[in-house]
Amino acid sequence: MSLDITFAERLCQLRAERKMGVRELGRAVDVTGMHISNLEKGKSAPSSDLVIKLATALDANVDELLFLANQVSPEVIDVIHQNHLAVPNFLRSAKNLTPEQWEKLQKQVDKMSKE
Repeated sequence: MSLDITFAERLCQLRAERKMGVRELGRAVDVTGMHISNLEKGKSAPSSDLVIKLATALDANVDELLFLANQVSPEVIDVIHQNHLAVPNFLRSAKNLTPEQWEKLQKQVDKMSKE
């Protein structure tokens, strides 16, 4: 994921790759084509729910789009609320991990969640 691209640019790019018009994408996510156009021009910001719908309609990575839109998934917010002391403490402890360590941690969490 490139950090030098905006949500608006990535949305436009994804829509073009899927060969979808703004009205077609709008219909797929229950907004107007004008709203999609405004999102692509950076004139309006999407809600996290809309970002999730857009990711689904465009078969895109929801976490990438949420990040680019400066949004947090409602399910992540729920985890934070349910673990309001543990999550911040964990993140402070993990802030200096290398990318390789994060990958290893992710694999361990995936393994634990399947148990």
